[in-house]
Amino acid sequence: MFRICVIGCGNMSQSGHGPSFAKYRADYPDVSLAACCDLDGEKARAYRDRFGFAQYYTDYRQMLDEIRPDVVSLISPVDLTCPLAVDIMKRGYDIIMEKPPGKNRAEIEIMDSVAKQYGVNVRCAFNRRYTPLIEALVRRVRASGERLINITYQLYRWHRYDRDFSTTAIHAVDAVKYIAGSDYDTVHLTYDHHPECGENVKNIFLDGTFENGAVFQITLIPLGGAVTERVTVNTVNHSFFVDLPMWENIDVPGRLVEVTDSNHCETVMGDTLVDSTEMFEVSGFYNENRLFFEHLRGGSNEIVNDLQSAVQSVEIEDCIRHSLPLYKKDASR
Repeated sequence: MFRICVIGCGNMSQSGHGPSFAKYRADYPDVSLAACCDLDGEKARAYRDRFGFAQYYTDYRQMLDEIRPDVVSLISPVDLTCPLAVDIMKRGYDIIMEKPPGKNRAEIEIMDSVAKQYGVNVRCAFNRRYTPLIEALVRRVRASGERLINITYQLYRWHRYDRDFSTTAIHAVDAVKYIAGSDYDTVHLTYDHHPECGENVKNIFLDGTFENGAVFQITLIPLGGAVTERVTVNTVNHSFFVDLPMWENIDVPGRLVEVTDSNHCETVMGDTLVDSTEMFEVSGFYNENRLFFEHLRGGSNEIVNDLQSAVQSVEIEDCIRHSLPLYKKDASR
């Protein structure tokens, strides 16, 4: 029996991960949703009942000592991610952690060092990497065999007056890097501040270049009128347009359109790539969990560790948090 334990039963865990765990157990009968944990006992109990976990706890150390799971899912606020992850890894557990995996490069390097020392597998849950439409986009861009010219990514939200929107902005930053298949070289950042809406409330605009020569533009609008995420990718002879189905938005079930220089057009609808149009599937939560669990269950000797691939995304997130104007690869090292 493959035993899964969850730490953190808050909103993101309930909306994205909890349904994923329930579906995974339904798809694989030899899986046990062994226990969930939250400091709020009522929240943990409700999570257990809703998603079919066997037990609930308010002390994660007690849970791990008693259950001895095969994998731990950590879904915590970013301020707690590093210390909790370090303790979990030192106890010898493989871990999948909700983004962002730490607040800065220093925290990433601490966790990476511990992961390597204790020989554990680590997945950083950037769900856009596992969104079925983005997976299809990346396959088609790579299959074209053509030089990547540019990527644009638009992320809009409605009435998001967060003091720190960077923890959402990192989704776009990481997704664009993932699609490009290259590290960022230079990123210019500009801000449209709205102090009348709250401290540090701002729209954010990024542009720059990748090491592979492609250019990009990222527009992050927390004060917009809709919840949307849309991507455009151009190679030499192909254009790709993706409308992502996020949070039951106007683009559900989402679509990918590929247009060639002969004006030939192919469209892939998002609901053809998944079992349902529920958010946890079309937005990649199920895929990111399933693929990590399957790796662990497959008996491979290869260690999965996403931490180094997350470094740039976290560094640029930190620039956004502090309204810095420029990011240059390795400049801060």
